[in-house]
Amino acid sequence: MKSVFILFIVLSVLINFTTAVNIPLNGKSIEIKNKFEEFISKDIKSANGGTHCAACTIVLSLVSQYSGIHNKSIDESLDELCSFFPDEAGSFCTWMVNNYGEQVISYFDQYQNADDVCHAMGVCTSPTCRLFTSAPSKYNNPDQVHEEYNKENPKVGTSPWAWIQELINIFSSEHLPIEDLDGDHHSLEATFRGYNWRGKDCNDFDKSQYPGTIEGSSDPSVDKNCNGIFGVNNKSQSYEELFCSNSGAMGLIVSGDSAGAHFSIPPQWMTARDINSTTYKGIVDILETEVDWPMRSCYTGWDSSVPNVDSMYLRMRERNLCNHRDYQNLGVNGASSSSTKTIIQTINRNQNTDKPVLLFLELIGNDVCSGHHDYDSMTTVEEFGENILNILNYLETTLPKGSHVVFVGLADGRVLWDSLWNRTHPLGCTYEEVYDFLNCIQVSPCWGWMNPNETVRDFTSNRAAQLSLVYNQLIKNYTFNNFDMIYYDFPFSTINQMWIAQGGQTYDLIEPIDGFHPNQIANYLMAGVFFDQLTQDKPEWLGEINQYNTQIQAIFGNQGGYV
Repeated sequence: MKSVFILFIVLSVLINFTTAVNIPLNGKSIEIKNKFEEFISKDIKSANGGTHCAACTIVLSLVSQYSGIHNKSIDESLDELCSFFPDEAGSFCTWMVNNYGEQVISYFDQYQNADDVCHAMGVCTSPTCRLFTSAPSKYNNPDQVHEEYNKENPKVGTSPWAWIQELINIFSSEHLPIEDLDGDHHSLEATFRGYNWRGKDCNDFDKSQYPGTIEGSSDPSVDKNCNGIFGVNNKSQSYEELFCSNSGAMGLIVSGDSAGAHFSIPPQWMTARDINSTTYKGIVDILETEVDWPMRSCYTGWDSSVPNVDSMYLRMRERNLCNHRDYQNLGVNGASSSSTKTIIQTINRNQNTDKPVLLFLELIGNDVCSGHHDYDSMTTVEEFGENILNILNYLETTLPKGSHVVFVGLADGRVLWDSLWNRTHPLGCTYEEVYDFLNCIQVSPCWGWMNPNETVRDFTSNRAAQLSLVYNQLIKNYTFNNFDMIYYDFPFSTINQMWIAQGGQTYDLIEPIDGFHPNQIANYLMAGVFFDQLTQDKPEWLGEINQYNTQIQAIFGNQGGYV
């Protein structure tokens, strides 16, 4: 029972999730079903209870807090929380509570807090690992023994959110759109690596029609490159030819990690006082986008439905409306320089038929970050150099001539501890308690920076700085025929100074739930910094302002939008 109940909310979401995508996907339905069943039954523990312990403690602490806020019993709170999940998820959640809730209720009657309940259930197995360390512990089991980190046999989870990527991998581990009938890496659907990530396809039955291609002598009545410009004027001139052919149009691509993809867990999911009947609406779509928000990132953001969205793509589109929809976000949660050697191959660009691109390569942390409690798991300078050179050699074979590559350096993650450690997390404990808890159960996304030990934090930042220096060495020592290169520091320090000067605080720029990623405000500010830097250093990389922008807007309006 223990490995079932503590994930009942996760499983409830997954039931709804699989129902939502219960359609034939290139003949893979049976394979997907089998993979899902394997995922459900998989033991995803690491040391001291690992991911199971994290899920149990987080979920039951929210149940407990919700109970107190609304003056309801644990039983009533479980039932009410289940009703907040959509469709089949709510029904499954209720079934789980009906079958397994009595034990949880009984333990809460005895121990009152989530840490004790999860230890009593045997989900958390170390007496040392507790999230709410200030709460008195009533549960004691002398048979529970703390399992220290074992370098020779590590039992480390990638992060407490790793199950999200594992879930997506059930449907596709290739980081490409699932629904892509013509195989051009663009889709008519938003999620599952669709147009939230890459410009929306305009014909999913023709592989030659996709954002970023050059229309050439094709039928002018057909919008071959999906930028919303098509047809002829009263002189039978092609609008695409007239407005775009000599405009210097250029696509925008980012390849990187969860920061580039803009990973963000909605704070209301884990803030008990904010949970209500609307909290988990849209949760399926969010999971299908891997809890990333590429459509709001500083690189490929375009979603105007929320405030503070700006991006390099939008800035380039503003200069030249022929760039409409020509964006690709290859960001992957957990990506490092090593895994990016494979991920980079998901770019859709043809050197002979497509427009050049401005490509950002941003890998700000995973080469120094993991749950491992040692330095040996960090990427060495030599390994990093080999990995990046491998990526560049591939880009030479796929990027059209006239493209440009911007390297973004690794972050200095010491800012996380320095600005958050004594602040209160939405769960009600301090960030120090969250960081220590994740390290104790060995599922921290970054032991090196989310760590009370200043020596460890300093070593991690020093290694990150050493890896960043590799980029300028590569620029100095290598040249490529199809693109040139420039390096910029990860601009968090710059935007932090700007934000503080405006009266803000550093913690305002960091995701509140994971305490690790740049948030929406930070993404908004970083877009401006990148654009200003390139305007000053490489204005020719941004292309000229299209003299026909006003006419394009007058004739084609929003050019078909994005959805």
